[in-house]
Amino acid sequence: MPDPSGPDRPFDVGLLDPLGHGSRAAELTGDSAWLQAMVDAELALTRALVAAGLAPEWMGAVCDDLADAGRLDLAAIAAEGQGGGNPVIPLVKHLAAAAETLRTGASDHLHVGATSQDILDTAAMLVAHRVTGEVSARLGDYAATLAGLAGAHRGTAMAGRTLGQQASPTSFGFVVAGWLDMALTAIETIDRLRARLPVQLGGAVGNLAVLHQIATLRGTGGDPAHTVDLVLRRFASGLGLAAPSIAWHTNRLPVVDLAAGLAAATGAVGAFALDVTVLARTEIAEVGEHLGQGQGGSSAMPHKRNPVTAVLITAAARQAPGLVATLFGSLLAEDQRPSGAWHAEWPALRGLERLTLSAVAGAAALAGRLDVDPERMLANLEITDGLVCSERVTTLLAEALGKTAAFALVQRASAEAVRTNRPLRVVLSGLLSADGHDEQLRAGVWAAFDLDPGQDGPGIDRVLDRFRLAAVAVNSHGLGTAAAPGSIDAVRTPAP
Repeated sequence: MPDPSGPDRPFDVGLLDPLGHGSRAAELTGDSAWLQAMVDAELALTRALVAAGLAPEWMGAVCDDLADAGRLDLAAIAAEGQGGGNPVIPLVKHLAAAAETLRTGASDHLHVGATSQDILDTAAMLVAHRVTGEVSARLGDYAATLAGLAGAHRGTAMAGRTLGQQASPTSFGFVVAGWLDMALTAIETIDRLRARLPVQLGGAVGNLAVLHQIATLRGTGGDPAHTVDLVLRRFASGLGLAAPSIAWHTNRLPVVDLAAGLAAATGAVGAFALDVTVLARTEIAEVGEHLGQGQGGSSAMPHKRNPVTAVLITAAARQAPGLVATLFGSLLAEDQRPSGAWHAEWPALRGLERLTLSAVAGAAALAGRLDVDPERMLANLEITDGLVCSERVTTLLAEALGKTAAFALVQRASAEAVRTNRPLRVVLSGLLSADGHDEQLRAGVWAAFDLDPGQDGPGIDRVLDRFRLAAVAVNSHGLGTAAAPGSIDAVRTPAP
């Protein structure tokens, strides 16, 4: 029997991650993406040295020739990384060898003043920058579709549910607006985090001592501190990242802030997906996932049409908190460089990024193929014979009878309605008549049972206004737009 884990077989082809297929998760977070990010970091540092006059001009051309990480032996770098505990050590050797084939002495200007953690942390932030751009874009697609649904279903009455039971009437548009509001908050959070992802550059103990010494030795007589600051700023700007005030080798807040934002985005779409799984239950059947041939099936039950995308998004959201816990644990980082805390972040962060990418891409697709059944929503509202309107009726009666008396009356009427299997409005009207209340009050109570979700409108409008303002704000910065099916407006698509 062939060894499935042998060197000629890929370790992970997504067998246990069906949601990831069709997303950019593997492309943006795979080993090749990480290697490219580390090469980008190394070369950005060299280019910054050139800009500061600490490396020769010809190194710019060498950097251009070294830019494609695909020319390096990824498998060899991964294998050799075990010897030093991280992949940067063998990367520097391979990159240096490649540089020497281009020009003798070129390797002298690679990895200058940096330590392994500088490059790997910077690569992590560079990968995160690309990941969060994709997350924001897919959340934008998702938000656009929800905006269209919220507007289209503002008058679609359905039962609001609390603690798993029918509570009071609402509208499907209002429910969708709640999902949309979460999506917009998630976009704001992700974009804010993306804008402040920092490079890492400190050298062995974070104080840039080697770089300062090189600036003193190779500089043109200016202030070495100014030269070092120029290197840091050019390093950051060359990668599109922020320049930190000080090295953050043991200050892992940039990582946990990122993790919290990713987990929040995953949770926001997870809440939507979980609602879909509930509303798609056979007994409810108000919303379903539009499935193609062969989708949603069962290995044992031929009749099944499972909401598979919603299930997988929910599963992703349930995994995220555990990964966040690992990353928060790495806040306990000792000395100037930690032993183990930093290393523990790598698989947890990549796992969280992959879950988030898959979840938001899945949510954007799911939102676009929801089957909404307004007739079933109305039918479900009617199964309690008016009990779902008890809160509304109690509020109306409280104006005439006082809150305590009104609650007691409706509670008594509800119990009688259930016991006698009669509609609540009929029982309540009879009790009011027997108690001598006038026709005007009884008519008002009777009308209160009409299913009008119009009171949901202001909330829906506020969220849709927020959506439009977000789209306008993004477009004013020259970014593109993408309109999803059924959207009311174009929505944000951030630059990559």
